[in-house]
Parts: sequence; structure tokens; C-alpha cells
Amino acid sequence: MIKSNFKKYTLEADVDDYVKEILSALGLKKGVDFNEKSAMSDYMKEALKGAAKTKSKKLFGIPDFHLESRKIPVVIENKLGNKYHISANKSGIKMDENSIKNYAVNGAVYYAKNMIESKKYDEVIAIGISGEDSESIKISTYYVFSSYIEPKYMKNYSSLGFLESKKSFDAFYEDATVTEDEKHRILIKTREELLRHAKNLNKLMNNHNVGVEQRVVYVSGMLLSMQDILDDEKNIIDSGLIPDDLKGIQTEEKRDGVIIMSHLKDYLSQKKIPADKRSIMIDSFKMSIALDAARDIPTSVDKAVANLIDGDASITKQIFVYLYENIYTAINLSGGALDIMAEMYSTFLKYALSDGAPLGKVLTPPYITSMMAKILNVNKDSRVMDIAAGSAAFLVAAMDLMIEDANKVYGKGTKRAAEEIETIKHEKLLGVEIDAKMYTLAASNMILRGDGSTKIRKADTFSTPKEIYTEFMADVLLLNPPFSYVDNGLPFLEFGLDNMKVGGKAAVIIQDSVGAGKSIGTTANILKRHKMLASIKMPADLFMPNANVQTSIYIFEAGTPHNCEYDIVKFIDFRNDGYKRTERCIKEVDHPVERYQDIYLLYRLGFNAVKNPQFHSNLWDIDKVYCEDTITAEGNDWNFEKHVATSNIPKDISFVSSIDAHLSWEIDKWISNQHNLTSTKSIEMLKKKEKQLYPVSEVFDIYKIPSYNKEHLTIPDNSDEAYDYITRTTTDRGICEKTGFIDSEGMNEAGTFSLGLLSMVFYYRENDWYAGQFMRKISCKYKIDRWTATYLETVLNGLSEKLLSGLVRDVDSTFLDLKIELPSKDGEIDFEWISNYVKSREKRVIEDMIQAFTQEQED
Repeated sequence: MIKSNFKKYTLEADVDDYVKEILSALGLKKGVDFNEKSAMSDYMKEALKGAAKTKSKKLFGIPDFHLESRKIPVVIENKLGNKYHISANKSGIKMDENSIKNYAVNGAVYYAKNMIESKKYDEVIAIGISGEDSESIKISTYYVFSSYIEPKYMKNYSSLGFLESKKSFDAFYEDATVTEDEKHRILIKTREELLRHAKNLNKLMNNHNVGVEQRVVYVSGMLLSMQDILDDEKNIIDSGLIPDDLKGIQTEEKRDGVIIMSHLKDYLSQKKIPADKRSIMIDSFKMSIALDAARDIPTSVDKAVANLIDGDASITKQIFVYLYENIYTAINLSGGALDIMAEMYSTFLKYALSDGAPLGKVLTPPYITSMMAKILNVNKDSRVMDIAAGSAAFLVAAMDLMIEDANKVYGKGTKRAAEEIETIKHEKLLGVEIDAKMYTLAASNMILRGDGSTKIRKADTFSTPKEIYTEFMADVLLLNPPFSYVDNGLPFLEFGLDNMKVGGKAAVIIQDSVGAGKSIGTTANILKRHKMLASIKMPADLFMPNANVQTSIYIFEAGTPHNCEYDIVKFIDFRNDGYKRTERCIKEVDHPVERYQDIYLLYRLGFNAVKNPQFHSNLWDIDKVYCEDTITAEGNDWNFEKHVATSNIPKDISFVSSIDAHLSWEIDKWISNQHNLTSTKSIEMLKKKEKQLYPVSEVFDIYKIPSYNKEHLTIPDNSDEAYDYITRTTTDRGICEKTGFIDSEGMNEAGTFSLGLLSMVFYYRENDWYAGQFMRKISCKYKIDRWTATYLETVLNGLSEKLLSGLVRDVDSTFLDLKIELPSKDGEIDFEWISNYVKSREKRVIEDMIQAFTQEQED
């Protein structure tokens, strides 16, 4: 036996030495290209100093190694032994104190997330390294781009070679950065997570009798109170509130609601928010948070926070703790296109009528606001206006694109980019909102994103001094007007177009009955002064569950009268955007990520979009979803269906689909009709074969398995990573739909059987699968192929009647106590014969079918 020359590591320092050797072998110099422990710049020290948002704020530390010599920083954490490489669950890399301290990947990612949370970095590379000796070293690399979203695992980078030079790192960085596809998926996934917490929070507040009309302002005020108060140099003057700051003291000056309001006043004052704006916000917050002293009296805790709070706590603290643990520490409030306040508001609105319902305030989903901003080519130089701002969803989406463009043009992290971003936030976004509550939400939303609230105004859009608009001179208008306003809000579009820069672009999403003749007076006036460029028909379920209205997006150019004889308008049917929306969730059903990419190209390039390599032509029947046409001066034909040409001649694909469907029916009919003629020999073979009774328990095991509701399902990254979601019904062999990876614990392997406890029907599973409610997994104790499985499925289904006659709770024991008859040889189950028998039958049916169809064609 050859002995290994690899020395066994006994200390974590041995792993550190290995890393130093590798870095040195790559030509990197300590003190120049990389450093150990605390030998880092003051800037990085500051980023790691106080960003941890834990109850104690004591989880400070420094990574084992770090590099500041590359495009973005790299942090490395080492551990002795691969069992301490990573700790993860179905939600991802665990961030609890034990995991952070004891696991390499967890520690590295924790440091990286803290650096991003400090707002001094936008991206960090985290590397976890572990091993027992130099032969067993394990390296995992992650691109960390958010303090709340799971980092991107770079599975192809299991060595440190990419750190060798700036050139090699740049190649790695290009591979690491998040794609548009990933951004869209992250937005959808994060929104789903936020909606889940909003639903729980709504229930918590309802249980504590917090009025519906107060809830979303309650939330926004508390989130602001968690923010640190900074001076002009971004130094912390006073830390944001944490749960331990709310002690339930029963004095007027120190009760929990008053403590929150005190911090809010100081925070808004230090932000130098104008007095009139600050007064409106403070009044709104006070009415919701601090007016009712009874909410500050400690009481028994709701089950939603029972695992987060020891002992009694005030209602104020219970809500604060839920927000702190599940929203503030888990979701990035300062960046991206996700509109936190709008999602909260929409969720609360779903459960009870609030001020927003009679006003027709149906807030726009973030992936729609992003799409509309992108279609109008919003960039760092844009001046963006929304005159029915609501919660500022459009301004949030626009600011995200503007900042992204500034970083792209000037370089992320550069002084020039930082200066441009400040200009964007303070000078290039204008919002007007008349409702005090919605105004407070809009201002809070933008403040959470770095004080983009400077030009958010509480005012009546139509009576606001004209100078507000003429001085701002918007070149982009994004709009979702209140549908219950006159003409479904169309006057907002007319007013906005009249008060923006000539040549500016506007996009409005609106109930499209206004473009079908309902609002001819307003539509005709708009066309006299402004040119229509495009109309995009949107899904009817877009605003589910808060509203079920048919909308379109209308796009205009300001200041150029529409020439109805010559000006061509682009019409796009986007009713199939790839999503299916229900009361409970949004599901991916037909490539939504790709479709939302394509809609931009379709708007820009029209019919020529199919020539663009980035366009997914296979998803579109271009002639059915796109057309170009003129419109009338009255403006009663702004919608897609008025212009698309319909044809009675089937498309090529229609012929193929129809022929295939008929052929499938013919085959089913033939097999059914020929059953008696072709099965005699097979039946005789079966009768002659020796058989024996076997206890089910000798052949099969039955397992209780984790179950998942539909809201647990995920979006598959691609078709190769899709799993069957099996429910207890018999439709489509129990396959309800496809899902992406949920977790390892609940994944059932291919080659097993499912048992639905509703009908007691067994199905063999050829793919890995997850289960819905009331399911069991049946596993054969012997290795079997799919032909044997087909036979066994029939045998198992012979037990259904017996299982149905018993109690569901006893199904496991009942199943194992039954006996089944199987072909045997020398007392053993003859699996080889079973497999050959099914193969023979399959071959016979196919050969006879081919012969019959061939004969029919010859005749």
C-alpha cells in the first residue's frame, strides 16, 4: 500500500499556510496584492466595522485573507476540515451566529454581505476554503452583490487561479456579474418573499387591531426608524433602532411608540428634509405609530413573533420585531427596482378596503415599472416625472436604471459616478401625489434609497404652480393614473404631455377602454398636440388580485402633433407575458424572463426583431402579436385588436399540430380496438408463468414525505432543472406542474412510485419529484427497470380498493400488511421475466400498429 505524502493538517493555521503558498505561487505579493487578517485599508475596516444588523451588533470580525488589488474586493475565510466548509438549508447559506463562526463559506459570505450593507461596496467576492490536507482542499467561490439576496455560486471556479492577474480577474468578473435574466428572476423571487411577509404582517396587525388605513404608514415609519442617523460625511451620529431599544417602559417619554417617533424626527431633521414635507410625514407617522398609548403596554406575543421575543412585549414592539427580522435584515431596501411600500400597500389592500380602494389606486408591479422605464430608454441623463406618483414605484424603477447607467459610464465606485448618482437622486426625479398617506409612502420609499425624495411633492397635479414643471423640464413621463378618475385617469397623461420637454417620451399604463372610444374628447385633444408611437396590450390578470381590468401601455412623443395620415403606430399583443397570476401567487408558465427581454426588442425593432440574435423567435408568432398601422384623429382605435389582421388560412404549425393530434387519437383508438386481437398471446404467457404470493413489506417500503403547497414552488432555471410536482389527483398521472429546485430534503428520486391518498392510485415516477399534500412515496427494495416498473404499477393498483376501504391514517400499515402475486422462479421474484414480458408486449403492439397503418396507406 502506498502511503500518502500529504501531511495531515492539525490547525486552522495549516490551511492559512496553504492559501499563502497558493497566492504566492500565483505571483501575488503579500502586502501588495493580498493581505492577512487586519492588515487592510481603513476604508475596508470601516465597511466591516458596524454593518452587522443583529440584535447585539457584536458579530464583528475580519476575514483570514483579502485582496483590494482587483476590480472589486475579495475576502477569504478558512476552516480546518471539510465538514466545516458550508452550512446551508433550503433557503440557502445559513447566516446564524453559529454558522458564521464555524463554517468557511458562511463566514466569507457574511463578511461580504456586511461590506455591501455598509454601502461602501456594491459587489464583493467571497471565497470559503477548507480541508484536512493539501490533497483534500475544497474551494467555493461566490459573487456577492446584495446584502439580502443569495450570492451567485461560481461553480466553475474551484481554484484561486482567477486571482492571478487583473486580466484573469476581469475575465472572471465578466462571468460573475448578474445577467438581465438573473435580475428579472431575482426581482420576481424577492417580490414573492416580500408578499409572503406582508401577508403575515397584515395578519399580525389585524390580530392586534391596527386599523387597515394605518398599516402601511406604520410599516414605512418603523423601517425609517431602523436607519442610522448620519452626518454630512456619512459618519454615524446615532444608530438606528433595534428590538432591544424598545423596552416597554410605561412613561410618556419612553414608551415604545414615542421612542420610534423621537428617532424618526431626528432622522428626518438630519436628512435636511424641508419643514413642510417633514411635517406632513411626521403627522402621518404619529397618527399611526404613537397616538395610541395602549399599543405600548406589554402583552402576550402573537404566534408570528413567538420565536423572536421572550416574554410579553408591546404591540408596537411585536410589529417592529417582525419587520426588523424579516424585512429590514432580509431585504435590501436601498437598491433595485422593488417597490417595498407598494407591495406592502397592495397586500394590505387585498385583505380589507382602505383609502386606496375607492380612489382606484391599483399599484404597478415592479417588473412592469422596470419594463416601461427601459422601453423609454431611461438613463443617467434622463429627467423623469410621475404626476400620479402613488408610492413612487416608477421613480424607484427609473432611479435604478439611471444609477446603473452612471456606474456603467463612469465606472462603479468612482468619484465621478458617485457625484452623478447624487445629482440623479436630488435633481432628476419629480413626483407629485395629492394623498397624504401615499405621499408619505413615496417619500419614505425614496429616502430608503438614499434620499431621492427631494422633488417628491404633496400637491394637486392640476393646480400645482406651472413653474414646478417648467423648471424641471421632464423628458420622460411614466404614469399609472387612478382608474376611477375622469376618463379612467387619461387627463393625467394629457397634462403630463403638455408639461414636459418637446420630444420627450411618455408611457402610461391605463384601462384601455379609454382608447376604444370611451374618452374621444380627451384622446382627440392629445393627438392634436402629441404623437402616438406605440400601444402594448397587457395581460388581463396583470393587477390580480387587487383588480381585474384590461390595460394597455400607450407610448407618446410630446410636442409633435400626430399626423393621422402618415404617422405609423406600433401595436403589440403582450397578453401572454409568460406568467399566470392567481389570488395566491404568480407562476412562470411560458418563458416570462425571455418575453420581458423580447418586448423591448419588439418595440424597438418591430418585425426586424426576429433578425436580432437575442430575440427568442420560437416564442412568438410575429404576425399575430405585432402590426403597424395608422390611427384616426378621434383616438378611438388605440388598442391592438383594432388593427391586427386576422386570417382564415391556418399557419404551418397549425397543420402540424392538428395532424399530430389526430394521429394521437387514431393510435389510442387502434390500441383500444385491437386489444382483444393482439393480447391473446400475452395473456397465455402470463397464465403459464409460475407465480407466488409475497408480502408487500418484502418488496416495497412506504415513506411519509415532505409536502409542498403551490406557493413553495420555484421557477426552473432551465428545462434540465425542472422537477415534477405531484398531487393526489389522477389527471396527467398526478403531475400538476413543473417546479424548479425547492430543497434536497423533499426531493423524491426517479424510479420510485407515488401514492395519492385521495384515490389510492399508484404511479411510477421517471423523473425526480416533489409532493403536494396527502402523498406517499413507495420504493421497491430491488433494482428495477422501467419495464418492470410498468408491471409493478399494475400490481400495486390492484391494492387500491383495499386501501380505499380503510382509514387514511392507517394506510402505511395497511399497505405493508397486504400481499401481492408476482411471477417467480425457484421461490424468488423473477424480475428478468417481468421485464422481458413487458418489453415483448410493447414490441408486439408497436409492430402490429406500424403494420396496420402501413397496410392502410397502401390500400
